Amino acid sequence: MNALSPRRVLVTGAGRPLGVELVRQALLRGDRVIAAARNPARVPVLADLRAEFGGLELLALDPADAASVADAVPVLETLTDSLDLLVVAPAEAGAHDRASDAERDAHFDTLTGTGLTEHYRRHAVAPLLLVRTLLPWLAKGEGARVLLVSSWLGSLAGKTQGGDYATCASAAALHMLGRALAHDLAEERITVLLGNPGNYATSPEGPQFRIPIDEAAAGLLMQMERLPRERTGAFLDWTGSERGW
Repeated sequence: MNALSPRRVLVTGAGRPLGVELVRQALLRGDRVIAAARNPARVPVLADLRAEFGGLELLALDPADAASVADAVPVLETLTDSLDLLVVAPAEAGAHDRASDAERDAHFDTLTGTGLTEHYRRHAVAPLLLVRTLLPWLAKGEGARVLLVSSWLGSLAGKTQGGDYATCASAAALHMLGRALAHDLAEERITVLLGNPGNYATSPEGPQFRIPIDEAAAGLLMQMERLPRERTGAFLDWTGSERGW
């Protein structure tokens, strides 16, 4: 990529509010964007963004589904031969996931080993394996970058109360996997950031104490762009503030 060329960006999790907003913010800054969701046809706002910006491409992809990843690879080959930025946004629920399962695995007295393991697989392991699958595209970029969207809930130092077992454990695991990944990809001149979007509101009608989702998304992209290569593997807020591990 040169100074006059748009960045080639792939955003996963585009079926969820933050993923959609990351797509929107990347388009607003002039990037060529591929929005990946488990079923893009069921996300009407993506069709609206495609009509508004023209260059937006849609890709059916669930990072936690090996068959979905395998099906997406040849489609991606027709869309681009390289990526400048991969944004792994919060994972969409799986085909058989239920809200009641997430609530169950948040509490000590109801959590299950199966639930914890599945949450870890979807939210920590799947992003790592997706980066490995997409490494040929990233390696062809000029100093490509990987943004792993995480959560403040993954901070061990910040864990001052019980509960949220599955979410906290998976986020902490993603941090360790992301740190190891940052070291391994340094030889490829690929920079990795673990980004915390904060407690964002998913709509303008959200509580006043929450961060507007557009600010959270734009901030994450800005911190990814600004991160020096020697700081690869950092854990930063959308504001650029360092987060405690």
